[in-house]
Amino acid sequence: MYRLPIIFLTSVFSLFGLFWIVTDIDPQTAPIWIFALFVFLLFVVVFGFLGLIIYFLRTRLYRRYDVNWYIFTSFKMAFFVALFAAIAATLAIFDLVSLFNVSLAILSIALFAVWSYLGKKIRKK
Repeated sequence: MYRLPIIFLTSVFSLFGLFWIVTDIDPQTAPIWIFALFVFLLFVVVFGFLGLIIYFLRTRLYRRYDVNWYIFTSFKMAFFVALFAAIAATLAIFDLVSLFNVSLAILSIALFAVWSYLGKKIRKK
């Protein structure tokens, strides 16, 4: 529970960084590290805010488990959505958006999610 304000503050600072990049940086003359910073800040914003939203919705609507379990699983779900947003932004920056590339991104994230779920089940046996 003590991590939630830090996650919120980090997400807000990242949102201000995204706002600065979008409004003040010229993409034609910007160095490549600006685009890498953009993708990283986008990941942090989506991960932080979506994780907090999912956590608060789950704890307000359905209280059954420990608070730490809700934090862990909410941010685990938000991680995969943020990872997809970061991959999609990277594809858009490099002008590589196609049905095939987006399908591969979805497939790779889905396989990673299944592996992270099933890998824990196999190790416990």
